[in-house]
Amino acid sequence: MKVILLKKFEEIDVKPGYGRNFLLPKRNVIIATNSVRKKIIELKKKIIKKKRKKIKKFFFYLKKNKKIEITFSLKLVKNGKLLGSITKKNIKTIFFLKKIKIKKKNFYLEKIKINKIGNFHGYFNLPYNIKYKFLFKIFYL
Repeated sequence: MKVILLKKFEEIDVKPGYGRNFLLPKRNVIIATNSVRKKIIELKKKIIKKKRKKIKKFFFYLKKNKKIEITFSLKLVKNGKLLGSITKKNIKTIFFLKKIKIKKKNFYLEKIKINKIGNFHGYFNLPYNIKYKFLFKIFYL
């Protein structure tokens, strides 16, 4: 029995009893027919077009603002460390204020918590395994 997985859009071959009694009632699969295959191909094309549009919008913004600079004003302790630390949550709020919609799981920092003054790098994970490097600076004001 040929079925198509709904989450991955992959066509697999399973035993008829397993497909009828387990996969179909849980709505994890669809029985593979020619019309369903055509619809899935169309769905894949639409998903790829949406991803390309998102990437184009994001790269347009990055070309417009080649350097993304984020500044934080925090208090210092005597030894030069920051009082507190800067995390992904803080940076996400700055992106939200600049009207950039990015999920926390799509970008990461060199260090998990930053508690020093200086220049640091972060990375965006874009679809199709594209990584974009950005720089942010921490100043004492």
